[in-house]
Amino acid sequence: MTALLFYSLGSFTGALQAEFGWTRTAISSSFLYTTIALTVATAPLGWLLDRIGPRRIAFVSVPALTLSLILLSQFHGDLLHFHLLFALSGLLGAGTTSVVYTKVINSHFFRSRGLALGISLSGLGIAALGLPVLINFAIELWGWRAGFVALAALSLAVLPFAFFGLTDPVKKSVDHRTDAAAPGATRAAALTSRTFWTLLVGFVLVGASVPAIIPHMVPMLTDTGMTPAAAAGIAGLIGLGVIAGRLCIGFLVDRFFAPLVAAPLFLTTALGCLLIIWGGPALAPLAAVMIGISFGAEADLIAFFCGNYFGLRSYGFLYGLIYSVFAIAVSIGPIWVGAFFDRSGNYLGALTTVAVMLTLGAAVLLTLPREQAFAATRAIRPEPEPARASH
Repeated sequence: MTALLFYSLGSFTGALQAEFGWTRTAISSSFLYTTIALTVATAPLGWLLDRIGPRRIAFVSVPALTLSLILLSQFHGDLLHFHLLFALSGLLGAGTTSVVYTKVINSHFFRSRGLALGISLSGLGIAALGLPVLINFAIELWGWRAGFVALAALSLAVLPFAFFGLTDPVKKSVDHRTDAAAPGATRAAALTSRTFWTLLVGFVLVGASVPAIIPHMVPMLTDTGMTPAAAAGIAGLIGLGVIAGRLCIGFLVDRFFAPLVAAPLFLTTALGCLLIIWGGPALAPLAAVMIGISFGAEADLIAFFCGNYFGLRSYGFLYGLIYSVFAIAVSIGPIWVGAFFDRSGNYLGALTTVAVMLTLGAAVLLTLPREQAFAATRAIRPEPEPARASH
């Protein structure tokens, strides 16, 4: 859900502005409604995930997301109606996010957990690479409604993979324990630790900055005189950075202290934002790749940090909580960037602010401890009663 709607939103901006007269701030705020609904759904989703596993959740959520995208393609009404349909997508599609799928990866991979997360979630990079071009092509030929139909078809294509390839770690984990007996922190212990709050603050800063630029890349480039097709092609290069960044960070965090891996990636993206200011369209392709280097790696890193610092006992709850707050920050980002543009008529102040926030986020994550106090903590289980003598 996050990939399909977030990566494609910029491609819809021009067509929606032309038909309805909405501002860029109004259009980019659509994803905020998605995120609010996702946040409401994430806590119960994490609780459910820890108990029934991802398979049954996917079987319900994937078709439900498809339905919500079909409804968007049939939209007729005012802006609030449009925003509510985005909220419906967040509510129905919550089970198609990384909250669900990273649980499977963390339950099956240990020594190379970071690389496994990077490989699996690099699919989002393919979405970033292809979606702007595909959706822009559909919109140019058949209009923006066809763009949402294309998203619906792509969402439904996931179902066979979930049916044939997805397993439930609740029923079958690597060490044959249930999640209740798996090693890790209790919810109370994790929520009162400095590590949890450091992760939360760090990823809020990162979440409100990197994704803030993505929906504005296409209109930002068309403002310089590029055609929509050329702008979508450059915006698609973000996907190359996403794939490279996720594979590299997945490989490196298995071998080095993870915050020392994450910080340079976020600083690379900060530099990419500054390149757009300094070089304009000439350096836009390079800047797009640099922005993509850390974009999306946040979800991988949240999953990796939660698994390594807190274990699997309360993974669904803890990851879901951090991810939901992070997702709110992600959805607010495009709004404040759009507000910068509506006020000033350019993106200079927004790009500078993003670079500063990324630098602060990297600095916060560098304060994380090296020790993993909770990851090997096992749940306390009652001792079996002694066998009674038979009479």
